[in-house]
Amino acid sequence: MTEKILVKGAVQGVGYRPFVLKKATEYGLKGQVKNIGAAVEIIVSGLEKTIDDFCDELKNVQPEGSFVLDIVREKLNESNYSFNDFAIVESSVVDLKSELPIVLPDIGICDKCLNEMLSKDDRRYRYPLISCASCGPRISILDSLPYDRHTTTMIDFEMCPNCLSEYKSGRRRHAQTISCHDCGPFMILDYYDGAESVHLEREDAVKKAISLLSEGKIIGLKGVSGYQLICKPEDPVALRLRQIKGRENKPFAVMFSTVDSIKKYAEVNEKEEELLLSLARPIVLLNKKQDFPYEVCKDSNYIGAFLPSAGIHRLLTDEVGPLICTSANISGQPIIIDHDSFDQKLMDVSKEYYVDGVLFHKRRINQPQDDSVVFVIQNENGEYSSQFIRRARGFSPLPIICKGSDNNTSTICFGGDLKSTFSFAKKDRVVLSQFIGNLEDADTYELFNKLIKRNSDLFSFVPGRAVCDKHPLYFSSKYAKEYAEKRNIELIRLQHHYAHVLSVMAENELRSCIGIAFDGTGFGDDDKVWGGEVFLCNGTDYTRKSHLSYIKLMGGDTAPKKANIVKECYEIALNDNGSDIVKAALKNNINTYETSSVGRLFDCVCALLGIKDYNSFEGECAILLEKEASLCDGSHFPLFDVKIIENEEGEIIFDQLDLFSQIKGCIADGSFETKDIAYGFHLALAYYIVKICSILRSNVKESKVCLSGGVFANRILLKNTIALLTKEGFDVYWNRLVPSGDAGIALGQAYYGLLKED
Repeated sequence: MTEKILVKGAVQGVGYRPFVLKKATEYGLKGQVKNIGAAVEIIVSGLEKTIDDFCDELKNVQPEGSFVLDIVREKLNESNYSFNDFAIVESSVVDLKSELPIVLPDIGICDKCLNEMLSKDDRRYRYPLISCASCGPRISILDSLPYDRHTTTMIDFEMCPNCLSEYKSGRRRHAQTISCHDCGPFMILDYYDGAESVHLEREDAVKKAISLLSEGKIIGLKGVSGYQLICKPEDPVALRLRQIKGRENKPFAVMFSTVDSIKKYAEVNEKEEELLLSLARPIVLLNKKQDFPYEVCKDSNYIGAFLPSAGIHRLLTDEVGPLICTSANISGQPIIIDHDSFDQKLMDVSKEYYVDGVLFHKRRINQPQDDSVVFVIQNENGEYSSQFIRRARGFSPLPIICKGSDNNTSTICFGGDLKSTFSFAKKDRVVLSQFIGNLEDADTYELFNKLIKRNSDLFSFVPGRAVCDKHPLYFSSKYAKEYAEKRNIELIRLQHHYAHVLSVMAENELRSCIGIAFDGTGFGDDDKVWGGEVFLCNGTDYTRKSHLSYIKLMGGDTAPKKANIVKECYEIALNDNGSDIVKAALKNNINTYETSSVGRLFDCVCALLGIKDYNSFEGECAILLEKEASLCDGSHFPLFDVKIIENEEGEIIFDQLDLFSQIKGCIADGSFETKDIAYGFHLALAYYIVKICSILRSNVKESKVCLSGGVFANRILLKNTIALLTKEGFDVYWNRLVPSGDAGIALGQAYYGLLKED
């Protein structure tokens, strides 16, 4: 008999066709395999039982880096086909617009390639851009589907005879990124020696780059998915790197050669080690064991550690040791992917601060990808789970599967303005873009536009509706309005915090829950600034059941930076003290707004405790308040009263001003240290969540609770809230596949689109 087998999933760019060839040959089957769009089509002839066994193996066994979502089988007229053997044939394009194709992210260097690069007997010894069918760049070099060499930027490099031979057979059979010392791409170094520019290539370039780094220089490096800035983790050079980037206090990530070298500086549990070694190669936030000089990690409790994602990273760290490795950009702007931009922005020697050199290659990068960032928490049962701070290289654009959804209307979602992402949704799949950045920056907004167009073309995506944030002044919302009007499609404006909750529901395929959304800011249904919300969610409907009491703040968009002014506004609300200027502004409503934001409450308490009164980067005060709380062992801390009242609309209000007053009294009393008060504050928020969830459960019999919003990147709050809710018999869910912050709301918007009836 003869069958056509369509394999859907992550099956391109991972050596899947050679894998099928090998398995078909083992089963004695004849036929062919080829790429079609973003799937693999197999036509096979043989005994029915043998084909059944072959399909079972395809379901259960896959090459590293691949996964299979579905296998569709169709019987063919045997007389129309005649095969002498089984072969890989030329790819073809078919219409896959009925569903979203799966495109692989950029994949970190595999162990086999690493061993070859480090082996003196291998022809790719010290080849910095080594890759194979199981590793290397994917999305960043892809021009169009199907994924073949001629549809990637590798078309610029003609294979040498040895690579061509390996491409036809062996471990690198049909490895589209196959390359070597002879055919390239290869590394090039441009640097300024104080008198003139110097140009070196290949091994000379790598050796000189190692020398420059060892001397305390800063160099740019063109990595797999964009340019990076690297230097030794030492105070003087790290300080100069901050001056180049315009980055005050945000910690730098550090790249290490091996896990063993990481363990000298940080605690690494089994889940963290698994993430570090994964092909995604994310930055993992680890508890410090040994600190670097101050300018590297600043005041952070953690070291953002990661392993080499490309051969060049390993060559450099083996020789120099751990290296600061950060995105090549001016802070707030997108990561650079082209050489001219790097030269113009970072290597201009006429400027006060500039990069000493750049190590690059000539393989084009089509779209930028920052490094992904994750952390791990452990529950009371000893089980580990990870959470994203940033989802980008190594993960994007892998889809998030929402089983049970079969909505045929394609939905494009525009996310929010901070930590911007967008998403495409159809049937049971959501493709979420990589982290893009803050759309207030002109270059980031331009990149946002370009990526939407590029990915729409790449995924053959034609939307039938659009979803955006409800905030009328968001750049993403304005863009969505123009986008929808131009295409004459429906535009849905979705409340920000509801989208946060929906993102957790999407990950866990939930249709109802009690939703907790804690963050810094979001446009509310009453035109006020929300950020401490409790919803009852059911399908595409939600009801606001509780929130923090409103507090009037001044400062508009600058308020998230000025924790000292936020504290002063709380004190004035208590008729305590405060400057005449702030009092006058609040009294006359000059640049003021009312908010229920937990994020601003964190800022206020941080300033009140004298820890920090200004956010030099987003969330700095909250991070430092968490750090202070982590010093408490949990045995001695103030138990603050959670005062709640019911308003005229039947909403239950948590009196945050009363909590603020209790904390002030605790400070004045002097019976608790700062660390204990900080910890007690975290617990008060967790107790409020448990209290309100218990009230709602008694009223509506809902026991599923979803936690989302940027505040839940706080490990102490997240762990204690999960533990307390679980102890009370609630089923607790939180973001694991996307960040809990604003980079995750495009998933929530997409899930709304999938749930919404046409």
